[in-house]
Amino acid sequence: MALKHKKNPLTFQGENKNKKYFEGWYFKQVSSDLKNIISIIPGISKNDTDSHSFIQVIISRALEGRMQLNTQYYRFSANDFKYMYEPHCIIIGDNIFSDEGIKLNFSNDEYSIQGNIRFSRLTKINRSIISPDAMGYFSYLPFMECYHDIISMNHRLEGVLTVNGEVFDLNKGRGYIEKDFGTSFPKEYIWLQSNHFGDTDASIMFSLAHIPFLGFSFKGFICNFTFNGREYRFATYNNSKAVKTFYSDNFIKLAVTKGKYFLVIKAEICRDSGGLKAPVNGAMDNIIKEGLTGSVDIRLLKDSKVLFAGKGNPCAIEFIFP
Repeated sequence: MALKHKKNPLTFQGENKNKKYFEGWYFKQVSSDLKNIISIIPGISKNDTDSHSFIQVIISRALEGRMQLNTQYYRFSANDFKYMYEPHCIIIGDNIFSDEGIKLNFSNDEYSIQGNIRFSRLTKINRSIISPDAMGYFSYLPFMECYHDIISMNHRLEGVLTVNGEVFDLNKGRGYIEKDFGTSFPKEYIWLQSNHFGDTDASIMFSLAHIPFLGFSFKGFICNFTFNGREYRFATYNNSKAVKTFYSDNFIKLAVTKGKYFLVIKAEICRDSGGLKAPVNGAMDNIIKEGLTGSVDIRLLKDSKVLFAGKGNPCAIEFIFP
């Protein structure tokens, strides 16, 4: 199992897991005019009382002069969940998810969503034997609570979705894909992601979390920033240091360093956020809050020389800290 996902991070990891296990993929789509943002989260929950597959949706759209947000949770049976290795894809009912695109056709009493989105020009992260994915060598350890990986930092979208009869034109929009699997989400964490820094190809994902480890715990972080075809990775496992962290109900301020590189992150937390279900021992029993319309200012320096400075807007943010 461990070696499969090194080859393709989309690959389903839970084939031999029967209980206290979850796996989910996060597909974020933003229209070219920034007026429609829709994140689709397919996944599966394995536990003793309520095993099932699901598709979660969080939508932010411009209505009456402001962005309005809605979340939905669509339940499917565990048997509705299928996967393929060649080509790599996840199937839930009539819905297909791959690194080439998504095909959607599902509904409940409130929302119906249909359509096809194609992906192109995926920006994949650097991988090696020592650092096979976003978690580095931690991904080889068999007892982590939650594993995380990035499938695409940035890619082009083509296609449309129809949501309750309204057309979401996503042609020439931008997308992002990541995944998580394990038993539970961290009890405390910060996560943010944006690939909307004006006309540049810049994209950032940052995550700081409380991580249980061999009876102890520590705060670990992963930050991946791509720009002009180059990747800058700051993480606990590659001797990067978080030299400054500050957070409140409205702002997050962070600074991380690795060697000659220094990255400053200042994020404004979204005013509107929606509740998403999250796993606890495999069961989707927790509720977290995610907003899609925050913003983030970043500055990347090398030897005090500014390599990049820009504002990411919109920025997706989850903030689960006391």
